[in-house]
Amino acid sequence: MKWIREYFVKNALEKPRKLKTQKSILLHIENIKTIAILGNDKEEIDQIAAVVHRDLGEKIEILGNYYDEKSVDEQAFSYKDFTLFGKPGEKLNQLLSVRPDLIIFTSEKLNYFTLYLLQLQASSYSMGFFSEELKPYLDLMLNKEEKDIQSGTALLIKYLKQIN
Repeated sequence: MKWIREYFVKNALEKPRKLKTQKSILLHIENIKTIAILGNDKEEIDQIAAVVHRDLGEKIEILGNYYDEKSVDEQAFSYKDFTLFGKPGEKLNQLLSVRPDLIIFTSEKLNYFTLYLLQLQASSYSMGFFSEELKPYLDLMLNKEEKDIQSGTALLIKYLKQIN
């Protein structure tokens, strides 16, 4: 059944968004209250959260998620969390109901489900590492020059602060 869900999600990604969201080019750091992280795994999310709290403040709420078809972790999601017609299920609707101020996207496991989740959060400011496939989804992208995720995330935050 994965292929059916993937088919509908892929079609949703190919359709232009009906409502182009108006985003401010500048995201004011002091206004950030909630950050969503879409990463590769739980360990990476924890590392990114530590950098965010160090560089932006301890009061920021972090929501972390990653794509994993075999994990039963509450932060993991998979194609099973979408309906047969590619709509987000109950677990993902709860996630989507929280509108983060900033999305940090570091997932290297690009798939239609992760991209669709990113597209559904289009009103939030998003940043991550450069990839041709991510151009329509991210507002700020950097080349991944750093070897570890903590240094790369620190650079993303540094440049976000500079454009403010």
